Parts: sequence; structure tokens; C-alpha cells
Amino acid sequence: MQEARSGPGGGCILRYRPRIAVTVAAVGLAIVAVALPAVTGSHLPQRVPLNAATPTASLWQLCRDGSAATSTQPSADDSAILQSYEQSRTACDRLVDTSGLRDRDLVEALLDRADLLAPGEKDSYARALADYKRAIALAPDVAVAYWRRGKAHLLYGRNLPEALKNLDEAVRRDSSQAEFYITRASILSWLGQPNPALADLNRALSRDPRSVHALTNRAMAYFNNGDITRALADFDAALHLAPNDSGLYALRSAARRQAGDEAGAKSDEAKMAELMFGKAP
Repeated sequence: MQEARSGPGGGCILRYRPRIAVTVAAVGLAIVAVALPAVTGSHLPQRVPLNAATPTASLWQLCRDGSAATSTQPSADDSAILQSYEQSRTACDRLVDTSGLRDRDLVEALLDRADLLAPGEKDSYARALADYKRAIALAPDVAVAYWRRGKAHLLYGRNLPEALKNLDEAVRRDSSQAEFYITRASILSWLGQPNPALADLNRALSRDPRSVHALTNRAMAYFNNGDITRALADFDAALHLAPNDSGLYALRSAARRQAGDEAGAKSDEAKMAELMFGKAP
């Protein structure tokens, strides 16, 4: 999900908002926070030839697009994904290593490259953490840098204590950002702290009442707490704001079924299939 260009924390531009991934299990709804948004093959960065004459503006666009396009729908073309990733990584490397960027421009490039590398494992993850560390050393006042590093730690549940530490710092430096609280709520949920997680989702919605991300997370939190009535109210509110989100229909169908509304659950499942495949099952 793309976000506004004016980012929190001292001028560094926030490149993307995270999309939520969820698991609908027989025992309930499990919140699984994902650091980077999913894209389909049609949303991959446009490939352009890279050479010594490639303008910096083109490098910026490729690097930024790539940092937001790191996970894909199953239908995406794997070879196209890999080619686009490699091109974006090359663009990010050029920006950081040979373009002479300084100050906040360098910070932004480091964060974009880190976001691109973060979903990888071992060396890729280590390089991402090195870029986040370098960016924060250059601009320790940029709250969004801590948020982005925290999400990298949260991805796959890799390092939850460090993720929480970074989100606490992001919130300390800029308490106005709803997404900071949403991400911290996901961490707290992973850590088995449902009440503090719910409190953070309430804080997020007090800052952005129209946040589909926060409404969806809070609905799942209510569901897991057995409060199906409030869960359904939040799913309804989220779908009012995002009526074409197939995942939301899947989630509400589970809540409706738990509430004994089998007809409503089947209706949501049919709508989900229509949005995903163009027809009802």
C-alpha cells in the first residue's frame, strides 16, 4: 500500500505502508505482521537499462519501487520478479556507493536498500541491518528509521525483543504515527501480550480513525479475545473503507461463522472468490 510522501521523524520520506497478512485457522484468527507489501507481476518496477549514464532520478525510482516490491502473489512471474529485484538492488547500490549522496539523501537511499534486503536471509538480512544502523547513525532523529528496522526484525518473527525496542524508540521520537502503534501491536501480539497490543491499536485509531490496517488488526484482536460482536463491527468498518479487499471478506467470513451466521459467512466467501478470481466458487 503506498503512502503519503511526507514522512515522520525529521524529513525522511516514508516510502510505503505495510500490508497485513493473516492466517485464518480453525481455532481463530492469527495476526501475522509482514514488513513489506505484496505486489503482483503487473506492479513490478519497470525495467530500464542500467549503465553509467543512467540518471540519478531513474536510480531513485528503481530503488524505491524495489524496496516496496519484495513479496509477490503466487501468480507473478518468478523470473520477472528476480530480474526486477536484481535491477532494483543494483540501483540502490549505485545510489549508496557511487552517487555521492550526502546527509538525508544518503539516509533515504540506505533505508530503501535496507528495506529491499530485509526479507532475505543470512547475508542479505545482515546487510540490511548494517544499512539501517548506518542510516540511524547519520540521522538518529528520524523516527521512521527505527520503525523500518523494527519491521525487519519482526519479519518472520526473527528478533522480537529488538523489534520492540526499535518500535518503542520510534514512538518515543514521534508519537503521532498510527503505523508505529500498529506495528508495535503486532510485536506485542507475537510476544503474547494481547492487552497492550489492543491498547496500541486503540492509540493507532485515535490518530487515524480511517486506518483499514488498524481496524483489521483490532478486529482480529477482538476475535481472538472472544469478542465477536466488536470484531464484526471493525471488519464492517474496514470493508466500508476498502470494499474490494478480498482478504477482509475472508476474515469477516470466519467471524460470521463463529457468530452462527453461516449464510453471511458463505456470502463473504463468495465475494472473496469473485474479487480474487472474477467469479463465485
